[in-house]
Amino acid sequence: MNKKYNRVKKRSTDLQFGTDKELENIISYLEGRLEERSQFQFEIENTPMMLTNVLGLADGSGRRIKRNRNALRVALVYQRNEHFQAQIDYRGSAYTITVGDTIPNIGTVDVIDGTQVIIKTDNGLKIYPAPGYQSVSYNDDIDGLDVTSTKKIINN
Repeated sequence: MNKKYNRVKKRSTDLQFGTDKELENIISYLEGRLEERSQFQFEIENTPMMLTNVLGLADGSGRRIKRNRNALRVALVYQRNEHFQAQIDYRGSAYTITVGDTIPNIGTVDVIDGTQVIIKTDNGLKIYPAPGYQSVSYNDDIDGLDVTSTKKIINN
């Protein structure tokens, strides 16, 4: 028993308790950075309904969404009396739209279904996905087919 005790005692003489110097340096650096950052003063625009000032928003796949206030965005799509309507955010305001409505400087609403809003513009069709759906875009001419909506394809 004495031999075992002496071996353990001999091995433990070189042990040091506590933190090593490198870890102490990292901790002091992080504490200094935290103190510097606490001195920052942030000013947020007075737009209480703009939740991007408060929340980090992401789409369904987890990517962060870049918020451009001038971009048209589909907020939600819902069905009402056998037809779909959508609520869009455009230039900081919310609008309820149905098929046939005209959006100034954008175009005419061509199709609304549960997954997207398709708007006919001067340059062709523009597809805006509903929240949680991926964006899909079409060219004006796909292999000789002129796409006017996702529900109707007309041969040239």
